[in-house]
Amino acid sequence: MAMARSISYITSTQLLPLHRRPNIAIIDVRDEERNYDGHIAGSLHYASGSFDDKISHLVQNVKDKDTLVFHCALSQVRGPTCARRLVNYLDEKKEDTGIKIIMILERGFNGWEASGKPVCVMCLVPLFLVPLINLMPRIIDYFMAKLYAWLGWEYRKPARIPPACPFKPVAKNDNATKVAAETGTEGTETIAKPVVAEETGGIKQD
Repeated sequence: MAMARSISYITSTQLLPLHRRPNIAIIDVRDEERNYDGHIAGSLHYASGSFDDKISHLVQNVKDKDTLVFHCALSQVRGPTCARRLVNYLDEKKEDTGIKIIMILERGFNGWEASGKPVCVMCLVPLFLVPLINLMPRIIDYFMAKLYAWLGWEYRKPARIPPACPFKPVAKNDNATKVAAETGTEGTETIAKPVVAEETGGIKQD
């Protein structure tokens, strides 16, 4: 007989000494931002956008765990929503899966990271790769110059075109400029209204 489950909250400070225990699983339900924002070491990724489709896989994957801690970026929408969906799923199945405690990480991953808690070491690799990649052209030029000098040739550095900015400036409308000059509104800033994206049926982003 499955037991009734409730959802509680846990702080980053409380979770830190516990998150390595074998009976605890941290469930990260963020979407694509996990790929570039980093993640808590050892956490399992079940994106909120496809959580319902993979919920049965999650239950199988944590069959040896009795405590699950959900989080998203801030644990305000996606984390609590997915935690509640898991509770509803377990109640419908009425099976004893071994999951006894379901919690939500307060302030989510952003709070965990802001409080100085550890993240996956592999997430820091890009921070070291970017400067190295930027230096590669200069390193190649240095060794090529040495090689050419050894052969008695003159080495000329190839012309490298800097990457184009992906944001192109909007062309000014000559008519609009003339009207603005005549009305005395030229030079004033126009604040664009934010575009609100329509919901696609997924979980609201927090």
